[in-house]
Amino acid sequence: MNQKPRKLFSSAESVLVGKDLSAIWKRKGIRALLMVLPLILVVVLPLIYFVAISLFPVPQAPHFSAAIQALLPEKSGDHGYRQFWLDAFTTLLCPLLFLIVPIVCAVASASCAFVGEKENGTLETLFLTSVNVKSIFSAKITVCSLISVIISLVSFLIFSITVSITDLLLSAPYFFNLEWLVTVLFLMPALALFSVTFVSLVLPRVYSVGEALQTMGYLILPFILLYLAQFTGAFQINALLLIGLAALLAVLSIILFNVSARRFQADHLLTKEPEE
Repeated sequence: MNQKPRKLFSSAESVLVGKDLSAIWKRKGIRALLMVLPLILVVVLPLIYFVAISLFPVPQAPHFSAAIQALLPEKSGDHGYRQFWLDAFTTLLCPLLFLIVPIVCAVASASCAFVGEKENGTLETLFLTSVNVKSIFSAKITVCSLISVIISLVSFLIFSITVSITDLLLSAPYFFNLEWLVTVLFLMPALALFSVTFVSLVLPRVYSVGEALQTMGYLILPFILLYLAQFTGAFQINALLLIGLAALLAVLSIILFNVSARRFQADHLLTKEPEE
């Protein structure tokens, strides 16, 4: 006898998920973060760079930075001036811009789904529903992570089309490589899950969505430092490093999930905001 595949959400959880999605959509600030900021990061900023690199005059004796050339594939130096700097931008800096997307989307959606309940005073009602607390917590983590992953994938698709056209017009090497593959398939989902669980961990200590949104700075800064530090020549970001980072984030996400799930209780969360 064939068993039906288990649904991602039960009927009761689906109602809660629908409520969270509605709450996220109704907040104009959160909606703008989820829709506008990813486009700015992975479409507008690259387009500005592509137009600039196309219009700037090529020096008569172009000189390529040895430090940057060492971080690119061996054949990068065989291309022209514009092609070299286009390759450097899409290989060394665009992955950083892309990884900011899952962080922003995860923190924005989790802030609304978790802290929004606390800010609106609906958390107590949530605990009184027929759905057990563990299911409520798991459903919120899952839906916020999916929102982040889906928006990140759509952003990458638009970015890929933009860069592919630019590579074709400038006869530059195709941007997609093994590092990009690992970033999209492994690092991005792990980072989205970690960012959501991180927000759930700080839930007892924040009392508004605005406070929760500030946590994204703690998540973005390490990646900015990581990608900029490679220009010192101390190391090179490669597929192996990215896989290791994705595995580390996955393990940390599991740990944070278990810790946060134990704290997702009425006695921990239903406390009044401390007076100033």
